[in-house]
Amino acid sequence: MPLHPEICLKDLSPAHARMALDVVRFMEGQGVSLGGGRLLVALSGGADSTALLVLFCALRSTLGVTLHAAHLDHALRAESAAEAEACRALCASLGVPFFLRREDVAERACEWQCGIEEAGRRARYAFLEECRLQCGADWVLTAHHVGDLAEDMLMRFTRGAGWPGLGGMRAVLDEPARAEGEHGAEAARRILRPLLMREKRELVEMLLGLGVQWQEDASNQSREWKRNRMRNDVLPLLLAENPSLYDNVRRLWRSACEDRRWWDERLSGALAERGEGTAREISIPAGVLVSLERAGRLRAWAEAVRRMDIGQARADTLESMEEVWLKRRFPRRFSFSGGVKAEIEASGVRFFWSPER
Repeated sequence: MPLHPEICLKDLSPAHARMALDVVRFMEGQGVSLGGGRLLVALSGGADSTALLVLFCALRSTLGVTLHAAHLDHALRAESAAEAEACRALCASLGVPFFLRREDVAERACEWQCGIEEAGRRARYAFLEECRLQCGADWVLTAHHVGDLAEDMLMRFTRGAGWPGLGGMRAVLDEPARAEGEHGAEAARRILRPLLMREKRELVEMLLGLGVQWQEDASNQSREWKRNRMRNDVLPLLLAENPSLYDNVRRLWRSACEDRRWWDERLSGALAERGEGTAREISIPAGVLVSLERAGRLRAWAEAVRRMDIGQARADTLESMEEVWLKRRFPRRFSFSGGVKAEIEASGVRFFWSPER
């Protein structure tokens, strides 16, 4: 079945039409109503993001949304330019306005003194935020699915992240710009992950049923990258042990969300923020820390780090902060990723950004 700009839910199989409506309900359960909005789809050209674009094109008339799509060519592979053009052609067939940029990510990695993956992530999110502002979109949609969520949980576990960070990525991310750190600045991010509870096989089945082609990135098979090793080596072993693994991943994710909401409400007045974007600081007065039990202090510090920087604080660093606070070993400074520092003094704890190594 050839795609056309008027594709709608009736063009999908009953099972995939239900999946599309479930995706909308999932986002409503996260407090986000998509009806009548403007959305920007992050389109890599792979099966996941292609399915995301097709799914929301089919929902377009039902939701009354306006769609745009954006593709960043990382200029890392010889075939990347052809893949970018394939994304352009797909968007043209669906009547979706398209943003395209080619960026030398390897050069950015040298400039920012970081790895290729990190440089690609930062460049991609900066580009997506620029496109979102240009087209006036409310949100950027990314195609992360439950397999990606499982990989993320495993990677956080191996890095030593604490709870509830071990629950993996959020479905809704609304964060201001980050400070200019060792690896360059972080763009603001307004991101939705509507497919987070879906499995890749569902997305591939939908594309095959519609006769839609997608691009395969050969680098996804390279064992050079940790995420690929998790995806291609570790996860298949876990799925062989328990074919219902993704159900457990979903349950763990929901538990982490519930814990996070509970703590966020309890600690809503504990974090005093000053400034905005790249200039902000977060402090927790001594009086607040004394009023909290150990679990509350650890959670408050973890949330402060999350607000200051992308990523999760290591559990051992947070425990070291707790020990310093309890034993009154002032002053003491701790370092986190992205140039974020935490300074513990008798007056409390202050989180700030500093380029010092």
